[in-house]
Amino acid sequence: MPHEATLSHELSVAKPQRPLMGWTPASRRRVAAERRLAAQSAQNTDEWLADAAIVLKHDLAFRLAAVQALERSADEDPARRQACIDILCAALREPPAPRPGDDDREEGSERRRVWQDDRACRRALLTTIAAHLRADADISWRGHDLDFSGLVFDSSEPPGESADGMAGLTGTGPADAEISFAGAAFTGAKVSFAGATFTGATVSFAGATFEGGEVSFAGATFTGATVSFAGATFDGGEVSFAGATFEDGEVSFAGATFAGAKVNFAGARFSGAEVTLLGAEFTGGEVSFAGAEFADGKVSFCSRFTGGEVAFIGSRFTGGVVGFLDAEFTGGAVGFLDAQFTGGEVNFVGAVFGGSEVSFVGAEFAGATVSFAGAKFAQGMVSFVGAEFTGGEIRFPWAEFSGGEVRFSGATVNGGQMGFAQAKFSGGEVDFTSVNFSRGLVDLSGTIVRSAPPSFDEWTTTPASLRLPSSHRSA
Repeated sequence: MPHEATLSHELSVAKPQRPLMGWTPASRRRVAAERRLAAQSAQNTDEWLADAAIVLKHDLAFRLAAVQALERSADEDPARRQACIDILCAALREPPAPRPGDDDREEGSERRRVWQDDRACRRALLTTIAAHLRADADISWRGHDLDFSGLVFDSSEPPGESADGMAGLTGTGPADAEISFAGAAFTGAKVSFAGATFTGATVSFAGATFEGGEVSFAGATFTGATVSFAGATFDGGEVSFAGATFEDGEVSFAGATFAGAKVNFAGARFSGAEVTLLGAEFTGGEVSFAGAEFADGKVSFCSRFTGGEVAFIGSRFTGGVVGFLDAEFTGGAVGFLDAQFTGGEVNFVGAVFGGSEVSFVGAEFAGATVSFAGAKFAQGMVSFVGAEFTGGEIRFPWAEFSGGEVRFSGATVNGGQMGFAQAKFSGGEVDFTSVNFSRGLVDLSGTIVRSAPPSFDEWTTTPASLRLPSSHRSA
């Protein structure tokens, strides 16, 4: 096994020098020798890296020495920086040491020592990598590939551990509990957290920049963790949470900016976690929740949508609460095409529709409660064309229709209730033409119509499931 001094030894790579005069037999021999030396140095480098990878599987002191030696080598030689990073990441992907059990409560137990050493080394690996991704890094590792796939972020305590015991992922106290990529820049490279598990950990990507390249959290599981993307910027490139599971804990995108990236939550499942996008801004790019399921927990989009596209195509809302409270839709498009609302609550309370296109075309409302209470429809279009209402409630109390278009044409009302108590119609167009009223109830009797009343087909008899204001009287 190589000694620490061997690992930190500097490898000198001789560079062939051109002779000052013409080629001679002596100069050719010299260049050939220099090339052999360079090749031997490259071989030595490969052997050195292989040795370092082996040492990362041994005792803590040697492992920490190997981390420092690899960091130094990556800093000083850009040519082998990616190779050093790959070894550091591979060490993180190794199966973690088994957690201590009930029989390992004593501080001196071998299993506890191995577990503590393993956590300490993993923290050293993570903090070393993260430090080189921040703006204040003396030598930046930005733009290099990082593979954290399958990694387990776990800061939960072992059985019998006190609150003052080992709380960090790889540390030895509460101060080490947070794993921080705050302020890191993931730019122009492939970064993978695919299949990673965030359980009981506190992980921060606050203020991080995801620009260009590809970043994947595909298939990741967030259960009992606190993960923050607060203030992060997604600008260009692709970021994938496809198939991720948000089971418990908190995930925050508060204040994040989605400016040009493709962010993919397709097929993600929200089944208990609290996910917040409070104050997030969608100014460009594409964000997809296609086929995602919102089954439990709470997801809050108290955000500003001024451009780009946010798609919930084929999403299923079966439970929990999804909120767009006080959200602003002033540009871009938000689509719920073919989405299914069968349970839980979806709230657009206080939302302002001032220029976006918001589409529920072909959506099915079968049991959820969807509320537009106090929402303001001033510009743009909100479309329920071809939607099916078979159960649940759609509420527009105190909503203001002053401009833009709200279209229900071609929809089918076959159950459930749709209420417009105290809703105000003073401009724009609200279109109920070609709606199939068969069952359920659409109640506009309590609306306040100042001008531009909703438009309907011409009937001989008003459908029994429709209640209209008396002669559309003005307030």
